[in-house]
Amino acid sequence: MLISDVARLAVLTVVFGCGAALLSYRFYAVYHRWSFREFVGKAHLPGILGTALMLFAIVFASSLGWMRLVVVVLGGSAVFYLYVYVFRMWTAVAMFGPVFAALAIFLVPMR
Repeated sequence: MLISDVARLAVLTVVFGCGAALLSYRFYAVYHRWSFREFVGKAHLPGILGTALMLFAIVFASSLGWMRLVVVVLGGSAVFYLYVYVFRMWTAVAMFGPVFAALAIFLVPMR
């Protein structure tokens, strides 16, 4: 396995984790009765972006091979769990997910 393959898997794993964190933000905030002042009128946007990021990571990883898909989904779930529940980091940092998705596209070697 080349370094570029490892970098691609790491970036896709982070993209999946960012997407899961954004998807869970709305439900986590409702559970803790937080207000949605910053998302007034746009409360559905974190869920839509999170779902799109997760689908991007899944489709992109499946095009690389089924074993890489399993690694990305399991690794992304672990990143999400550590990010949201263990370290309790600020969920808005997950907005870097699209940046990592663009980076994943550029890591694909041209044939």
